[in-house]
Amino acid sequence: HDQPKPAVPMFHVLSMDGKVENPDFDPKLEKDVAVKIMTTMVTMNAADRVLLEAQRQGRISFYMTCTGEEGESTASIAALNSDDMVYMQYREAPVMMYHGWGIPEMVSQCMGNKEDKLKGRQMPIHYGDADLHVQMVSSPLCTQVPHAAGTGYAYKLDGKGRICICYLGEGAASEGDFHAGLNFASTVGSNTLFFVRNN
Repeated sequence: HDQPKPAVPMFHVLSMDGKVENPDFDPKLEKDVAVKIMTTMVTMNAADRVLLEAQRQGRISFYMTCTGEEGESTASIAALNSDDMVYMQYREAPVMMYHGWGIPEMVSQCMGNKEDKLKGRQMPIHYGDADLHVQMVSSPLCTQVPHAAGTGYAYKLDGKGRICICYLGEGAASEGDFHAGLNFASTVGSNTLFFVRNN
C-alpha cells in the first residue's frame, strides 16, 4: 500500500508492514532478547493500566504512566550491559522490569508496604535498586543529569568500559542542571549517554 512521504523525514528500520527496510541498522537481535523486550513492553502496559486505576481509586497517592513510551526505555536498556549505571526520571519503569522487577515489586513500591525494598521511605514510582545499578528517581526535575555526568566521568577514569545512561524529559532540558551536566560531560569526555525523550 502506498503511503505519502512524511513532511519531516523519519528514521526507521522497519516498514509499516514489519519488514526490514534499512538493513544497515538491523540490530539482528537474538530471539530470546526480542521476546524479553516485547514481554517487558506488554507487561508494563498492563501494569500501567492497573496502577493508574489504583491511583484514581485512591489506593496509591501518586502514579505516572509510561504509556506509549515503553519501547524507548526497554530497547535502550536492552542495548546496555547489566552493570551499566542508570539514572531514570519518571517514565522509565520498563528499565526496572527488564532487569527483573515484576508487578509485585512495582506495586509494593507504589504502595510503600513491607515488601517494598525501600520500606515506604520514597514516593510512589520513585524506583531504584542498587543491586540492579539503578539510582533512585528524584522528584525535582533534572537533578539526575549532573550526577550521571559525574558517574560517567568516574567510569571513564576507571577504564573498564562501563557507561551511565541518564533519561530525561518533561521539560528537563530547560533546567539549569541540564546545561551544567551536559557541559561538564562534554568537557571531560564523560561515559554518559543522555537519553532525552518527550521533552
